[in-house]
Amino acid sequence: MDFAAHASSFGAAADLYDRIRPRYPREALQWAIPEKSEICDLGAGTGILTRQLRDLGHHTIAVEPDDKMRAKIPGEARKGDATHIPLPDASVDVVTAGQAYHWFYGEPAHAEIARVLRPGGRFVPIWNIRDERVPWVAESSTLFDGARERDAFDETAVQDFGPLFGPVERGTFEWSATHTRESFLELVKSRSYYLVSGDEARRRLEEQLLEVLPRTEEFELPYVTYAYIGRKR
Repeated sequence: MDFAAHASSFGAAADLYDRIRPRYPREALQWAIPEKSEICDLGAGTGILTRQLRDLGHHTIAVEPDDKMRAKIPGEARKGDATHIPLPDASVDVVTAGQAYHWFYGEPAHAEIARVLRPGGRFVPIWNIRDERVPWVAESSTLFDGARERDAFDETAVQDFGPLFGPVERGTFEWSATHTRESFLELVKSRSYYLVSGDEARRRLEEQLLEVLPRTEEFELPYVTYAYIGRKR
């Protein structure tokens, strides 16, 4: 997989991404993050998680490399990435990564994240994952997998963040988002593997998905949110 191409594909669809991507359950954020924390939201995208963290009372600085995505973030947002975080040493309590850690996992990123965290500070990657225990969701995921190359990263089973962090804690949170068939296709159009595909591949994927989606006016798309905590040693 060309990770650079996929990771940089979102800027062209920044408006759609910001509008259609799911938010994170409040319970997950409250479980993972202490009250009134100083936070760096790393790989912040359009600021979906950033805004939620600020609404919960945290002082949050967004860090995002893509100019078009970063322009959507209200408040303080800085250009940077996981190996070049534009913050001083030991300056934040928490580094979050919403739907982003799989783009930059590895020791260079772990070392840079540890650098900006205070002693005992937390690294908190979090993902919303479609719940494939529901048959039609599993069928749609099979179609997604046919449209992209599967990488080796498993967002549901993160094991460690390297020697600078202690044992990983995991919390899971079940919830659902209401969709129509049209809004579900919009969600698909915000995904990196759709954005980097050609017109024919996009058309074929949309047609195949319409065959497996529920035919009701509205339906629930079930998610399991996976949140992780790694404490800096």
